Parts: sequence; C-alpha cells; structure tokens
Amino acid sequence: MSDVEQALQQWAAHASDEQLAAGPALADLGRTAAVLREADVIARGPQLPYLLQALAQDLPKVSGPDRAALAAVAFRGLSEPYAAWVLSEALDVLCSSPVLLDELGRQAARMLAGHAEDALSGRIVPAFAQPAVAGLLRLCLADRSSPHRLLLLLTEITGQEPAEALERLPLLIGIAHDHYPDDGLLDALSVLDNHPDLGPTARADASFELAMGELRRALESTDRAEAETSMRQALFRFTELDRTQEARLDARAYAAALDCVLAFAAPSTGIATAPSRPEVEAGAARLERAVAQLRAWRGRMHELEWLSARGLSQSAWSRLVDGLRTAAAHLDQPSWYSPATALGDLLQVYQASRSVHTRMTGSAEGHGLALLIPPAVEAPFVRREGLFHHLEQALALDPAFTGHPDGQALLAAVRQSRSQPTVTEGVVPGKSLDGRPGLSTLFGSAPALDGLDPALLDRIESLLQNAGRGYTPTGNARVDDKLESLLTVLKRSPAWQAPDSSHFTVLLEYFLRFLHDRFDGQADLYGDRTAYLGPAPDKSDGSPGTWPEKAVQDDIHQHLSGLLTPGTVQREIVDVASGRTDVTYTPQPGRRFVIEVKRRKTKAARELVERDYLAQAANYTATGPPFGMLLVGDHSSHQAGYSDFDDRVWITSYARSATEVPRLIVVGVLPIGRPTPSALRMATS
Repeated sequence: MSDVEQALQQWAAHASDEQLAAGPALADLGRTAAVLREADVIARGPQLPYLLQALAQDLPKVSGPDRAALAAVAFRGLSEPYAAWVLSEALDVLCSSPVLLDELGRQAARMLAGHAEDALSGRIVPAFAQPAVAGLLRLCLADRSSPHRLLLLLTEITGQEPAEALERLPLLIGIAHDHYPDDGLLDALSVLDNHPDLGPTARADASFELAMGELRRALESTDRAEAETSMRQALFRFTELDRTQEARLDARAYAAALDCVLAFAAPSTGIATAPSRPEVEAGAARLERAVAQLRAWRGRMHELEWLSARGLSQSAWSRLVDGLRTAAAHLDQPSWYSPATALGDLLQVYQASRSVHTRMTGSAEGHGLALLIPPAVEAPFVRREGLFHHLEQALALDPAFTGHPDGQALLAAVRQSRSQPTVTEGVVPGKSLDGRPGLSTLFGSAPALDGLDPALLDRIESLLQNAGRGYTPTGNARVDDKLESLLTVLKRSPAWQAPDSSHFTVLLEYFLRFLHDRFDGQADLYGDRTAYLGPAPDKSDGSPGTWPEKAVQDDIHQHLSGLLTPGTVQREIVDVASGRTDVTYTPQPGRRFVIEVKRRKTKAARELVERDYLAQAANYTATGPPFGMLLVGDHSSHQAGYSDFDDRVWITSYARSATEVPRLIVVGVLPIGRPTPSALRMATS
C-alpha cells in the first residue's frame, strides 16, 4: 500500500461526517510531497476524486512550481481516467469547485470533448460517453467552454455509434436543448427514439425529451393557436409514454398538466371559456395525484445533484395545482383562469425542473456563488397574455382601480389591445408609457393611454412589475436549498396532504422570495413601500424614530396580493382563534393559512423570537391546517451587521398537548431600520 493510500485510509477512519462530505485535504493525503511522488499512481487510479477534493480546498494555498505540478497531476487523471465511474465522480468535484473550474475548466472541456468523440466512435470504452458529455455540458453552462463543440458532437449522432455509448445520452441531449435550442438536437433524439438496438428505457428517455421539446415550442409560441398545436403534440407523446412505461410518472404528471391547460380552450375556436367547476376540480385532482406519485417515486431514487432545482420544482408543480383548485372556487369571477394563466404556471414547472446548478467563478479566494441556471424561454404569448389577464382582472374587480375615473378607459384599452396581434419589433413607446416598461410591453405605442392620470399609470406599472416577478427565477441556489430543506421537514407531518400541501408550498415559495428580495433591497427599492428597510426618520422632538409593524405588514400583503389569486389574500380578519390575523391566505373555503407579523426592537435570537411569538402564531392554526408563518421585523441595532438569509429562516414545531398534531411554523426574521453597509462597524467585545 502506498503512502498516500495509507494516509487516506487513516483519515477516513477518523473523519467526521462533515469531513467525509467535504473530502480530504492535502495534509490528509500525506502532504504535497507525497502526492507529487506518487502522482502517476493517483492520477490513473480510483483515488482521483479524492485528489481533486484536496486540491479544491488547498490549491489556493500552494504557489510556484508545486501548484503547477499538482494541477498537471489532476489534468493527467482526467485525461487518462481509471474508469468511467471515476471520471464521473471527478467531474462532480471539478464542476462544484470554483478553484478547479478556474484552474482546469477550459482544458478539461477540450479533453472531455475528445473523450466523448472517442467513446462514440468506438475508440475507447463506450461507458465514457455519458460522463464526458455530462461534464462538457456542465462546463458550458458554467461558461468555461463554448457550446459549439458540444452541439456539433451531439447533432452529428447518426445511430451508427455503439449502443452502449448512446444508452444514457437522451436526458443530456434534452437538457442541452433546453439551454441551447438547436433543432439538430431534436433530430438526434428522434434517431435514439427509433434506434432498434437501444433498450426500452433509453428509447423512453428519448421520447420524453422529444415531448419536452414540443412543450418548449408551445411555451415559446407567439399566439394561442400555435401554442395549442404544440401542446397537443406534447400531450400525445406524454400520454403514450405513460401508457407503455408505468415507471414514467414524470410523463404522467406532464400529461395531466397539459390536459388541464387544454381544458380551458374551446375545441373549435381556441377562445378561452369558463369550464364547469366539476371539470376544473377533476382535472386538478388528476394532476395532484400524478404529482404526489412523482414526488414519492423521486424521493426514493438517486437523482443527479446538479440537474434540477428540487425545491423550486416542487413549488412550481404545487403552484399549478393550487391555481387550478383555486380556480374552481372562483369561477364566478369571469375568465379568472385562462389558458395563458395556466400555461404560465406550466412555464414555471418547465424552468424549475430543467434548471442546472453551477458555480460563478473568478474569485481570487476560490469562493463562488452557487447559481441556478434556468432554460432561457422568451414565452412572448404566455407572458403577455398572463400580464394582460392580471391587469384586466385588477381593473375590473379591484376597488383600488374600479373607483378611479380613468379606470374604465384603461380597461377598454386593455381589451382592445388583447384583441390585436403581438407586435414587438420597431415599436416606440408612447409618451405616456415613457419610464413604464411593463405598460410599454403590453401597449407599445398605443395612443389610447395618452391623457390618463399619471398616478394611475404608476400604480398599474407597479402592479405589472410585481406580477412579472412571478415569472422570474431568483437564479440563487440558496433559495432553492432553503425551500427544499423546509419542505423536507413539512413532509414529516401526518397532516401534509393534498390540497393543503400544494397551497402551503406555493405560499412558502413566495414568502422565501419576499425575504430574499428584502434582504438584498435598499430602502428605496420600491419607494415608500420599502422605506422601512432603512433608518427611520427622527421624531418631531428630534429623538430617534422607529418603523411601525404596519410597514412590514403592508409590504408582505402587497407582495402576496400581486402574486396569488385576487381575493385570496386578506388582512386584519377578525374572529380567528379569538383574535385578529395580520395577513391571511384563503385559497379555498375552510383552508386558511395565517402569516403573523411582528416588529421587535430588541435582540431577535431564535429562542427569544419563539418564546415571545410562537404561541400566538400557532394558535391561529386552531381551526385550520397545522401550518403557519411568523414574520418578524428585527428593529434592533444593526450597527455591526446582521446574520444571513439562511440563518434567519427556519421551521419550528409546537404542540400544546400530547395528542395534538404538532403545528409547524415557518419563521422569517427580516432586519429592518438597518444602516447602509458603509456605516457598519465590527462589534466591540
């Protein structure tokens, strides 16, 4: 046994779980001299992933010839890997480390393209094709390589390659098409779908990815007819796949979703109609069962860590189910849920489930921000129709707009513009739309808005901006990780059953997005609405002022009202657990979720927040589902800064008797009244 192997064995015998997850450091391998002395054995053996883990931690600390020599050893191992599984594990380490991406990324991309070409041509073991293509795709998404070579490699697949090399490529080709939509990739999938020598699983994978390609085409359509045609083609593929492959629960879920979306279109004209309540409820129930089966199945399967935003994907599916179920309870509102609205929810499912984890590189210290890269989908019809529908409902039903003298004129302009074809190129915004990008997107140069009250247009612009954020992924993997971790705890509750689980998941995602946005936001982020994030104005006598609890309450209420179904978010409801709630979400009669809002002027440590406010937040669940939220505006001194988003959001269990189902309360502590970063100083001990 070599010195490095002995050192590695000794480290593994004494390492903690956290150390095992992070991997060994150079010292744990016998230090730099031992590694360089046994370089050839390590590089060409199964220890390569451990070497890369050590370099990810310690390479920035090494300088001069030793650094170059260690990097050369790592590259040699990637160039001549011991086995396909070793290459796969080594690439997981490489692609999750900003240090290694900066040091080896571009060289590795060229080398992986060579491995993939050799495996597809039969010059090396076919099993190397999948890890080589997967690694090259990840390096392209991390901006360490141009995608041209990847696309050239995949679009030239003819079916003559060794079947063993093609078996695991359909999913990777599909993900590549999500992010680099080249029709040649769909041609390659068609070849695999009809390949006589591939197994049924591989061919099913290819068929699923072709259906996802049709779904993407529907999402990118410019009009309703084009979208419906592509959706029906995708539905046919998903349905056939579900019929022939009982394990493809993902196909069943997408088929149920498309069935629901298409149910809102009239068969002959394609014009949105209001379906009956039983139809909506039945469609939502089918989709909910399919999504529940998919989650249960995937919860017991290994999935590639880098391949999807698991937390946001769960939330996106829940949002679609939630929208359909809530629609059934609000069909008395004309055209409340339109095909474009449902398709917008489906767009969120597609983007979340096809997002890829990567790292932003370039830091001298080797640290990198974890990113989620969703597929870039323009979706002009989906976004435009969704915003038009949101605006039309607000102008027709919201008292804040129906009572304005210019409200009906704007409503008429909305309906006229919806009936006209979408024109985006060469349009110069009208004078009234200058500085109002949301309205400009919908109306272009329409003169009908000229002369309307500027204050009304500003309020409408704010409404559109808020609704538009519902279409925008955060791009931050921390939000997804936090959402996934909270959902993992919630799933342990015996009460975590549909439809409550779907409703609360949607609310939870919007709650986390609110907190994430406000943690970053300056006090002038949304004008007076978010002024409470900065220092409070002094009182009339010159003493320091404080922000009222109402400032936080107003902001979260406006945030949720712009994203959830009109009429389902209310404030100050009385006779709930003998009290009055702050913000209440009621997606269906009898299903109520309460957000209790507090302002705290003293230290907001976890134990203190729970001691003072948890009992009240839990009490509001007495006659509803055992899930709630507590939002605390931390108005204590922030002169030394404040802890991060992840530290200030948690979930806690609270039961008032031995027989009660424990109440699960999601707590978010938001720093308010905070100084600018330049004014912060280290706390004195």
